[in-house]
Amino acid sequence: MDRTDFTSVVFAGGGSRCAWQVGFWQEVAPFLKNGPRAVGAVSAGAAMACFVFSGNASAAMAYFQEITGRNSKNFYPENLFKGVPLFPHLDMYRNTLLTVFDFDALKNLHQGPDIRVLLTRPPVWARPTMAILLGFLCYQIEKSLLAPLHPRLAIAIGFRPEIVSVRSCTTPEMLAELILASSCTPPFTPVLHWNGSVALDGGLIDNVPYRAIDDVGGNTLFLLTRSYRHQSLPSNPEHTYIQPSRPITISKWDYTNPTGLLETYELGREDGKRFIRSRMERR
Repeated sequence: MDRTDFTSVVFAGGGSRCAWQVGFWQEVAPFLKNGPRAVGAVSAGAAMACFVFSGNASAAMAYFQEITGRNSKNFYPENLFKGVPLFPHLDMYRNTLLTVFDFDALKNLHQGPDIRVLLTRPPVWARPTMAILLGFLCYQIEKSLLAPLHPRLAIAIGFRPEIVSVRSCTTPEMLAELILASSCTPPFTPVLHWNGSVALDGGLIDNVPYRAIDDVGGNTLFLLTRSYRHQSLPSNPEHTYIQPSRPITISKWDYTNPTGLLETYELGREDGKRFIRSRMERR
């Protein structure tokens, strides 16, 4: 294998599809000379990055498969008048994070690459409900019409990026809240806050958050979670874009499908092995 170091790695968002990143990284990481210095991550990609660099990826996958196997629905309309959430996602997501991350895991993350998590701050002129609707409208418009790797519309109308280093998190609970804030996607989650202000899914601004590590320079590996047209990928000899070799069937917010999670993870392993073989053939 061409044992090129990747100075940085980008973990794209994608909800449950991000299990692919775990499988891919677990196959590829042992073949790299050194780990990355910095990691840019967003939404569920931030969770996956923290899972793998804390050393707890296998435990995280096992736990999440277990609880999704016990969850029968993604929407519980019967909860409408019971005072409990209609969507189970926030509790399941938070429980997974707090089960997987303890102070030893946090120590590993502080000693590892600088993982930088992207949040979206709403426009100052928009109330949270309006901001949510506008943000997801912008995201869907660009995705449907152009499918760009790095969207621009949300920032153009006033949404603001904020990048937070995992090294600033002093407790597992703080780390969990950072990842949840970066994943805030109503109605699957309620409106969430970070440092006292509304924070929305960082993917509204950029689901492939290169902006989080663009100061690092050097070779960058991008772990995408859906297929982009070749012409949508920027041409840069220092950038390596990897996407699933076939469409991932599990949807982003499907928390009822442990089989789909395992299939997604195994596809990541297959693609990781294919990546290694392709590098070896270049020698």
